[in-house]
Amino acid sequence: MEFTNIQKEKIYLTGFMGTGKTTIGRLLSQKLNYRFIDTDDLIEKESGMTIEEIFNIHKEEYFRKLERKVLLSTFNLKKAVISTGGGLVTYEDNIKLIKENGIAVTLTASPDVIISRISKDANIRPLLQGENREEKLNTLIQKRAYYYISAHFVIDTSNKTAEEIVENICIKAGI
Repeated sequence: MEFTNIQKEKIYLTGFMGTGKTTIGRLLSQKLNYRFIDTDDLIEKESGMTIEEIFNIHKEEYFRKLERKVLLSTFNLKKAVISTGGGLVTYEDNIKLIKENGIAVTLTASPDVIISRISKDANIRPLLQGENREEKLNTLIQKRAYYYISAHFVIDTSNKTAEEIVENICIKAGI
């Protein structure tokens, strides 16, 4: 797959929480000498609240509107790796816009790897709070699968090192 020079200026990492978007994004941005941006960090900065507070006070729909606004603001950037929230691609035409404005890479991992990774995080993600986390995880992954596979390419991070994943992205992106 050939990408335009404009697309190569922005690499969007999509995928479910715990698939390595932030870790891979930081490493990839260092390798390419690109800026690293995490859309969740931008949302927290802009709103003055944590993601959890936004979900608790304003609910998911409000969060998705903030997320969309932040996504649109990234289209003017040059030389950036953008880590997106796990559900960003599932709303409106976000995945289509990402693909038009950059290279869309979905990172995946097996459910047991995701559970293992996110259980190390002190903050339980808002959409997985409460009982039956594994069941909720599987349901969300199934609901989002179509959007995730709509990216330019998909990389399973379950059994690869961060360095291998970054190298794989660079090769597939032609960078």
